[in-house]
Amino acid sequence: MRSPLVEYVDKQTPDEAPPFEYVEQAVRERRRRKYVVSAAVAAVVVVAGIIAGIGVPRALREPVTPEPTPTVPAPTALDDGPPPQQFRIGSIRLLLRGEIAVTAVTPDPDASVLIVNVAPDEIAIEPCAPNTIVRILSQDDQSIRVAAYRYGVGPDQNEGHLCAQRSRAPTTLRIRLRSPLDGRTVYAGSTGQRVVLRP
Repeated sequence: MRSPLVEYVDKQTPDEAPPFEYVEQAVRERRRRKYVVSAAVAAVVVVAGIIAGIGVPRALREPVTPEPTPTVPAPTALDDGPPPQQFRIGSIRLLLRGEIAVTAVTPDPDASVLIVNVAPDEIAIEPCAPNTIVRILSQDDQSIRVAAYRYGVGPDQNEGHLCAQRSRAPTTLRIRLRSPLDGRTVYAGSTGQRVVLRP
């Protein structure tokens, strides 16, 4: 008598092997699936590499915003107080060279304007303009104190290539007062009591 295990194995085991073409077709199908999966994985890797390769240079081409540089804007004719140590005209950085002599001050027909004469610039024949400024250092009901200053291109810059506007340093400048002259005495220089205009 046959055991149940032997009967089960007989039922599960075919009497004869399947035809060879079926076996060959099954093997081909398995290989094709393996190639398709491998090709899909390779395609994903290639696409990811292309995206990464394109993305990195694009990120490198993004403009980098420079840190803001604390600079004082170019002075105007109405500026009071001490001169700035530096200011920019476009990309040109001008540094304070020092105080220069005020040779004379005359009133303008406009009662709120002074004409200030200064010493010529012996260092820079054709400097970057504007390189000379006049400042109102102090004023009250009786007097006004003015001083003149010269600037030069910073040593870290190429003056010849950066200077868009070159001209002889001015020897006469006009400065507008915040209130009419009204007979006030004008003193020249940041120190001392040198009077350049009496009422």
